[in-house]
Amino acid sequence: MFLIIGFRTTVEGVLLACLKLRQLPDAHLMFAEDLDELQRKIDFAGVEKDFELVGFGSALPTTELAACVLGTHWDRHVKFSRRKEPDPIHFIDLVLRHAHCDPSELVRTLSLSEDVPSLLSGKTQLQKRCYRCMRDVNLSYHRLCMFVRPAFVRGILTADIKPEHRIEDMFCRWLARKNPDLPVAVVHGDKAWIGNGNFVGLDRSIVVASSFLGNLAAMNASDEVEELWDVYYDSQMIDSRRNRKQATKFQPKAASSVSSMSMKDRYKVERGISPCKLGDFFEM
Repeated sequence: MFLIIGFRTTVEGVLLACLKLRQLPDAHLMFAEDLDELQRKIDFAGVEKDFELVGFGSALPTTELAACVLGTHWDRHVKFSRRKEPDPIHFIDLVLRHAHCDPSELVRTLSLSEDVPSLLSGKTQLQKRCYRCMRDVNLSYHRLCMFVRPAFVRGILTADIKPEHRIEDMFCRWLARKNPDLPVAVVHGDKAWIGNGNFVGLDRSIVVASSFLGNLAAMNASDEVEELWDVYYDSQMIDSRRNRKQATKFQPKAASSVSSMSMKDRYKVERGISPCKLGDFFEM
């Protein structure tokens, strides 16, 4: 019997699809973020077969689902492993955030992995691809945390970023934890992720249109302070003592595009600074 397993692209949906695929190994997989998207895919494909939908309704907690997929003691390997690997739930979440992730491949990888060591072993091509996706997303996230320098815009700590993968909410949560007494905003394209929103009359964590923050991009005192700091920094910098190799080591070129301020720092490392004297600082 030709059967299609339709699952939601969440951690719960992937784990449930894995369990269902083990019961029906010959089934085909179809994924979507919600039921409307799944229905559009079905209509476009023109398929009229039996469907098994998982992950779109209520489900067991992710810890119980992970135990069903990877064994009852799946968390023991994570606690006692010497390798700094994420736990399976975090592993799945990171892979799903990859810009080129194929959730169907992730489900098939899990269905062939009986425990955590086999999931992280990288013995098959599917396991290697999923592992690389996890590492890429993890690296991209750490680059944001290391090299993005948010700026104050009318009382909100704001970062305009261009991440490679879907990690804006992760970075927003990290920024909110680092600054628990301030509202933070992470902007990417037409969306803005708000953290500690209770300080500005919003929900604590919320996603809004970036146009909602458009009025915050105007020049203000904090922007003037940033420019003032640039003038002072440039006036004190001695070009002959600039260690390009060391600076490149601490800020790799791949990390220079995560924000406009990182790009500016990288430009100074590679091209140097414009002529500037200490007197310019006092004239402002």
